[in-house]
Order: sequence, then structure tokens, then C-alpha cells
Amino acid sequence: MSNIVVGIDFSKSSIKAFEYALGVAYRTGLDIKLVYVSKKRDIDTILPEGSKGKPTSAEKGFDKLISKYESTIPGKITYRTLTGKIYEEVTNLAKYTESWLIIAGAHGMSGFEEFWVGNNATKIITYANKPVITVKKNYKIKANPIEKIIIPIDSTFETIQKVPFTLELAKHFKAQINVLSLYSSKIKNIEERVENHTKEALSMVMKSGLRYINEKVVCDNITKATIEYAEKRNADMISIMTEQEFSSQTVLMGTYAQQMVNQSTVPVLSNKTRMVIPREAILE
Repeated sequence: MSNIVVGIDFSKSSIKAFEYALGVAYRTGLDIKLVYVSKKRDIDTILPEGSKGKPTSAEKGFDKLISKYESTIPGKITYRTLTGKIYEEVTNLAKYTESWLIIAGAHGMSGFEEFWVGNNATKIITYANKPVITVKKNYKIKANPIEKIIIPIDSTFETIQKVPFTLELAKHFKAQINVLSLYSSKIKNIEERVENHTKEALSMVMKSGLRYINEKVVCDNITKATIEYAEKRNADMISIMTEQEFSSQTVLMGTYAQQMVNQSTVPVLSNKTRMVIPREAILE
């Protein structure tokens, strides 16, 4: 791992993402690579973030941020200005610079707003081959931004995949892990899957040496249940997969990842789903 990529369009949401990235960079020692993406017809875009309300170019906006914050982290802060589709440029930069993580604002007044509207809600998360943390513009960042992480565990085969990276991140902050077992069906086979996945997750957590607890919730809507639990436990992050199981209510409302990013009041860590072959299929 070499850096943290932060997509920025100078909206309040993207500035919040940058401020959040500073806390992660401080703990990990990684560099921060800021990236601003313009559409080809907007190469000379002028941004409303100059001194005394005067407009400024993207380069001047970056220089202002770097001069203000570069001394607060052990690594370097650099920037790139690119043209094209925002989600493609951000995710490609992260891929080809061997980045560890992408951090982005969940909403924005310009570029990033298109990520979170209608069917485009999960574009950056879907296209990225790196984990993505999304941060809301009104989220209050603490001195130690990550003290408690929720890892929801369900019956899908992919659910366990988020645990290794989540633990890797948690170790830098010595965060507590809350393994949340979600039971959205009373079918015995599905309940057994949740129990088995929970045991596997707890085994990894115990090996990490981090503090942890395990609690379970019976629910119809896993998104709502997870967010309510996170708020109840004053969590700082929810770790999810880009694909998850759906209840009938969840399907009608949209994908799990999209709902979680849009509805969660705390940052969401989205982990890319890898193709897995169910054990049952192997046995057959």
C-alpha cells in the first residue's frame, strides 16, 4: 500500500472526506493523493473557494489545502487534475498507483453528486477494486476518528470477505470490533449459515488481538437494523460488502450498499465482493 486516494470537487462533502482522510493518514503513515476530475468541456472550471469569496482554479484550491494541512500528517499530500468520468478516473488512479483505500464524500454540489443519484448511486463503489470509505458532509470527525467498527454478518457467502481489511484498518486505531449477527429469516439453513459465518468472523477478530463483542439482531430490513444498531452503540464506521443479501423490503428500496451509503449517519466502508464458490456447490 502506498497512498489514500481522495476524490475532491471542493464541495463541503468532499472537503469533509479530505479531513477524514487526514485522520486515517496520520495513523497509517500513508500519503494522500487528491484528485479533481473535470468533464472535457469544463477543463478550465472555476471553483467558488477563493479568498474573500473570489473564485479560484482547482490548482489554487489544492495549493491552499496542502499548505494548510501538509504538516499534520507524516506523509505527503499531492494532487492530480484529470478529465473524463469522475468514477472512472478516481478508481483508475487508485488502481494504478497501488492505493490502499479510496475516501469520498457521499454527496456533493458538483461532480460527486452524480454518484449518488438514482441508478448511479453505487458507481464509485462498484467500479473500485479498492475498499471505499464514504463520509457525509455533516459528519463530525473526532480526534480519533475510528474507535468502534460494526461488522454486520449475514447468511451470504461473501459476508465474511470484509473482515480481513476491516481488521487491518482497525489495528491502526486500536478500534473495538462489534460483530453483529443479522438474522433476517427463520429458515433453519439460513440461520445456520449466519451462525457459521459469525464463528469464522470471531475467529479472525480474536486472532487480531482487538477488543470485540458479538451481538445478534432479528430483523426484516438489514440496512435499517444495522444503522439503528450503529447509532445505539455510538459506532464510528459500518463495514459492508458491495453485494449483500436482500429481504423483500430491501429489494424494493434498492441495493444494500446504496441504501447503507445514503442512509447511514456514520462513515461506511464498502469492500469489493470477490467471486466465491459456495461450499455446498463444491460438495455437490
